Amino acid sequence: MRHRFSYFSNHALLRIEQRTSLEPDEIADIIDFGLAVDTGTEPVFEKKHWLIYSIKEDCYFFIIQDKFTGLVVTILPTQYHDNLAWPVDSESFIQAKNNIEQNSISEKQQEFSRQFNLETTQNIKVKIRYLDLNYEAKTKTLFNLPAIEYDYNSAKVPIDNSFKNNINQHLRIYEIKESSVFAVLLSYKKNEPPRILNW
Repeated sequence: MRHRFSYFSNHALLRIEQRTSLEPDEIADIIDFGLAVDTGTEPVFEKKHWLIYSIKEDCYFFIIQDKFTGLVVTILPTQYHDNLAWPVDSESFIQAKNNIEQNSISEKQQEFSRQFNLETTQNIKVKIRYLDLNYEAKTKTLFNLPAIEYDYNSAKVPIDNSFKNNINQHLRIYEIKESSVFAVLLSYKKNEPPRILNW
């Protein structure tokens, strides 16, 4: 299930069904339209912890999401989060509630459609160029980054250790040797050439 940047693992879909009356697309809207509150990131696994408010139930939830791929891995009630992660200040809860009560998601959806005809991707695609076992050059998309976080400009993507580690993790998943990769491409708009990084 894909919804702009945010999408959901099977585990997350199950937990959403069990724990809230919010639909997955509603949760994706809250995150992707900037209505969730960023309460921190796990330093090793690069999982973002978003605090959201459900107006349907008048309660709060934490959404755990891979910051690079957009994959939502689970939804936690607040008491679970306090026990499993870290405490969150009261101002964050106030902000999460205000974000929902003071904004119209339907208006944001209309604004989204007006500003970006939906043929334009909202993701910066991270691709690699590599040599396969027959020494033929291949291109593969590894993961997506949310363009909004980089002002819709691939040149603003930081090439830091966490970015490189994420690439290496995906190389292992696809069983591609790091030594066979000769370039990393950051693609945003179809009519613009990708930004090419030597690897």
